[in-house]
Order: sequence, then C-alpha cells, then structure tokens
Amino acid sequence: MSLFNVTKLEYLCYRRQHEAAGRELINLLQRLEDHYGHLADIDEWVQSSEAASRDMMNDQLRYRLISTITSLVTDPGFQFSEEDVKRVMGYQRWLTVLFGSSAFVNADHILRSLGLNEMDRTNISVPKRDLRKFLLFYTPESEVCINWDTLWDYDKNLTASLAFALLSARLLATPAAHRKREMLLRWLPSRLDQIDSLDVLPTVLQQVNMLCSYADYPGKHDIKKPINSLIRRKLKTLNLFDSTREAQLPAPRKKPVLLVVLEWFSKNHSIYRTHSQTIASMRERFHVVGMGYNSRVDDTGRAVFDEFICVKGNSVWDQIRHVRETSEALQAQVMYMPSVGMFPITIILACLRMAPLQMMALGHPATTHGHAMDYVVVEDDYVGDEKCFSEKLLRLPSDGMPYRPSAALLGLELPPKKAKTSKTVKIAVAATIIKLNPGFFEMCQRIADNAGVPVEFHFLAGQARGLVYPQLRNLVTRYMGKRVILHGDQNYDNYLRTIASCDMFLNPFPFGNTNGIVDTVWAGLVGICKTGREVHEHIDEGMFRRLRFPEWTIARTNEEYYESALRMIRNTDERNELSTRLTGPQAINKLIVTGRPEILGQRIEHLWLETVGAETATLQE
Repeated sequence: MSLFNVTKLEYLCYRRQHEAAGRELINLLQRLEDHYGHLADIDEWVQSSEAASRDMMNDQLRYRLISTITSLVTDPGFQFSEEDVKRVMGYQRWLTVLFGSSAFVNADHILRSLGLNEMDRTNISVPKRDLRKFLLFYTPESEVCINWDTLWDYDKNLTASLAFALLSARLLATPAAHRKREMLLRWLPSRLDQIDSLDVLPTVLQQVNMLCSYADYPGKHDIKKPINSLIRRKLKTLNLFDSTREAQLPAPRKKPVLLVVLEWFSKNHSIYRTHSQTIASMRERFHVVGMGYNSRVDDTGRAVFDEFICVKGNSVWDQIRHVRETSEALQAQVMYMPSVGMFPITIILACLRMAPLQMMALGHPATTHGHAMDYVVVEDDYVGDEKCFSEKLLRLPSDGMPYRPSAALLGLELPPKKAKTSKTVKIAVAATIIKLNPGFFEMCQRIADNAGVPVEFHFLAGQARGLVYPQLRNLVTRYMGKRVILHGDQNYDNYLRTIASCDMFLNPFPFGNTNGIVDTVWAGLVGICKTGREVHEHIDEGMFRRLRFPEWTIARTNEEYYESALRMIRNTDERNELSTRLTGPQAINKLIVTGRPEILGQRIEHLWLETVGAETATLQE
C-alpha cells in the first residue's frame, strides 16, 4: 500500500480544492480504521530535525492533521455529500480519537465556527446547509448541547446515524462522553424502529451491540431489541427466514451434528482460552463442525473440531446465507456460539433460527435479546440475576467450563520477586480501554488521595495503541497526575512481567475481568473486585470465590470497594500472606484450569433429546 501523503492533503485543503480534499480525508479515516488508530502507511516527513523522537514526530503529525481538517471543514464552500456522510459516520470514532488525543479534547471549535452564539456557547444554532458537518464533528466529548428530539423530528435517519456513531466509540471515559452514552441508551431504543432500514445506519452494528454492555444504565441492553427488529426486517428482504426443520435422531451409529459458529478462535485469544476444552469434549456425543473466518481461526483452533469450514461471502449477509445453507446441508441439530457480539455475523444469527436448538456461551458476557437464541451457557457461580437474560439458562457447576491457559503463559517463567525497598504500593489495573469509565477513574483518584501511603497505579490498557494511547494518557493524567503509569499494548511476556512487578490489583467496574483475573493471580497478585447483578459483574465474584479470596475482597457497593482497597494497600503483611497462600500458577491450575469440561456436552445432549422427544438415556444404545 502506498504512503498517505499528508502534504498532499494540506495542499488540497489550503488551496480549497474541496472535492479532492474530501476524498483524501476519507482515505485517511479508512487507513486509521484499517490500522486501528495507528498513523501507519502515512508520510513521515516532518518539520523537525532527524533526531526528533518518535513521540515528537507523532505529536506534530497529529496537530498538522487536526489543523488541516479544521481548515477544510470550517470553509463555507466545503460540504459533505449524502454518501460521504454515511462513510464518515462509520469512521467518526477515529475523528473522536484524533481530536481526543490532543489538547483540543473535542472538535467543539469546529462546531462553534458553524453557528456561534455569543450569549450561550453551549447552545448553537446551525444553518441547515452545515448540519451534516456539525453532526459529523459532534464527538462524544463535545460540551455543546443539542436537542435530540428536535433533531429526530427533522431527520430520523441522520439522527440515528449520529447516535450509532457516538455509541460505537470504544473509549467513553470522560464525564461528557459517559453522560451521552447513558442518555442515548435511554432515549434511542423506543425510536429506533422508526428509521427506514438497517442500511441507512453506519457500519458499526457490532460496536453498538457489544459496547452497550459497558454502560452503567440498568436497561443498557434494551438497545438490542430494536436492533434485532431491524435485522429481522433486513433478513426478510433477503428471503432469509427461520428454519422450520424439526429435531430428529441421526442414522444408526451416527452422531448428531453440532454446528459451532466462531468469531475469534486462535490459540492466544481469550475465547479459545475459555471455551476450547468444553467444545473439544462435545465430540464424545456430537459430530462437531466449526465455522469461522479464515483469518480469525488458526490451526490450533481448527484442531478442536471434527471438521472446520471457512465462512465465505462478500458481505455479512452472504456469509449468513452460507452458514444457513451449511446448517441445512449438515442437518445440524444444535447451533452453538461461544461468543456473540464481536462480529456482526453472530449478532445476526441470534435473530435467525438455523437449527432446532440454539445456544450461546458468554465469551462476551451479555444477553442478546435474540428470539432465536434458546439458551445461554453459564456456570452457577457466575449467574448474578437471572432476570438479566432473555435466554433460558443452561447452568453448569463451577468446574464445568475449565479454562485453557494461554500458550504464551505456559512457556513463561517469571523471575523471583525481589525484596521490596520502596514504600510505594504499586497497583495493577489490567483492563481493555472499553472497561474504563469516569466512575472507576474517580474511585482510583479517591483511593490514591486517601491511601495514607504512596501509591502508583499501573494501567495495563489493552487496545491503547496508535492514537488511542495519547487519548487515554491525557485522560488518566487529568485524574491521577504523576501517580499513574499507562502501559499501552505490549507483548504477553512484558505484560505479565509488568503485573508481577506490582503489589496488588484493582478490577474495573461495572464490567469486570475474566482473563485479567487469571493473569494477575497467576503473576502472584491479590486484589479487589466489585460484584453486581449482571453476569459481567458477577463473574468477578465467582472467580474470587473459586480462588478462595476472603469475603472482604468482594465489594457490593462503591463504598465497600473503597474501604477494601485501602485495607489491602495499608496492610502489607496481610496482603503478602494472601498472595503467598492464594496466588501463583498452582492456584490457577487447581481452581480455574482443572475441571469437568465433558458436562456441557452431556447437558446439551440431554436438552436435544428432550427436543427430539426421545426417551432413551444415550445415543449409543
């Protein structure tokens, strides 16, 4: 791929060659999407010495891009076409990250240039001709107020597109961004059915569907109901309807087919770690066929199945048709998805019946509200409040879904801990950026302010790479000052060594950790979690109990979390005793990795036999 020429974008913009400049802007956003925010394949020529550091070069490049985009968009002669609006809305999160990675924080300087109101700078009257530009640069961090009801009455499709763009941002950790998500998750669900079709929305379906789980609002998953309605309407236009095929026993000495549709399933991915043992054990009772993307399932993942089929199709709808046709050809009796929400294909399949019995596990721990999803597989100690699920629960005992340790973890030996010479307590926070929010940051700030001893927070922030890293760095620094060190994406060895250099960990909330707990405990740390009614909160409690962590480490309220964190920080001897007794590879191997993975296959077989109406005890008779 050729380098993106920043100088060319500047030249076109400042010469007011609007159409060509607009094309270059979209090209830039596409590259940021392809490289997840990295300024890769971009001309590195900068107005500084050859000895300039990489950070200085990136800072200069970011500000050149922001200045150029500002000049282009604020030019009264420049407008986005209707087609351009749809494309840019799909990339708006990268505009959010670009401006958020700078001292600007947001693009409000652009918004105010489109409709300045000297008397009230938080409310702006925008001419209709500039409305598209205004909405494209209205980021989650914006401090400008808009009337969503008025905007909806003016253009439902455009307003829904903006809402989807805002909800698709992965880092919504400023107070302004968090408030917008909370408001939109309340406001949008009752209106979304009114838009023309799914096709008018930006291509961020999976981000909206999945990222709603990280909000505080108790009804956060309600947004999935109108999304599912739009999906069903789209499926109907494509003549993709629910299968009416009934369950039936296979031919003698044949196993029934269980079709597993995958998102990610490679040896170092979390879904492989948490679900591969149970899937492999299903082969005792079923002929297990995996279907997934060629680039997302490696040879290790494929070896779990009796048979693996690559999903084919130029669009997600073609891929859905391929899965549906495969299910019919195989006469699949059960369709199972280890995770739902990371890719559009699984979200859509929750709205389409392809097999007599359909179920999912909690690779992404949240309900689907999909009418075609019969059961959710969940361990008893992870459930929380059963009312949080639209699906029936297929319950497993606490040892019914043992994890497989990461291949990288198995080959790693950490150096022995050195005697501590500093009084500073180092606190690890292992969390992807989507789990970070103002409530958790404010808790960390309060803990640091009142710890009574020096503390140093180490944020091991998954997905904090490219432009996202300076965006998050700016944010955590505003909360924590010099008491925080932000670690961006790093290889697994360095990540675990960083954790092992700390004294304790704090889990994020309301969306807690699973693999993060495995990693921190394996590296020898004890910590604090906060439980709740949602499964993604309650998993923390379940894992802490399996690990025999004391009751006071499992908080039920923010105040309990605060008090427990201070106790662990201040009581060095107690913390060290717990670490020695309850952590390390042996604790993970005994309580998390060891179990009875065969139970899931047994219980699926039992449900399927009930569906068939068979009264025989086993299929082998």
